[in-house]
Amino acid sequence: MKRDPATVKVHIYEDCDVDCEAVNVSKESGDEIEWHSTGEAFTVRFESSPFENDEFQVPAGGCTSSGPVKDIALFVTYHYEIQRVGSQQAAADPDVNVKH
Repeated sequence: MKRDPATVKVHIYEDCDVDCEAVNVSKESGDEIEWHSTGEAFTVRFESSPFENDEFQVPAGGCTSSGPVKDIALFVTYHYEIQRVGSQQAAADPDVNVKH
């Protein structure tokens, strides 16, 4: 039985750490992630994304949504990195697990 889509909230802190190192999303249900900045602006970047875009800009003190998991996304773990805008160093390397 298909459930309603869920929005998983991930908070990004000043040091680029997140409160969820691994997030599970359902492709079948059309789940999405909503990244929230607790301070500065950040860039979320996937090498290979389960979402329509590979990169998301999270404004300072704001949030950005990934949109639903793509129909063609594989049921695997996708790694992404978080960078503070204006910095070349990636400080966090969390995961998104795509499930049925």
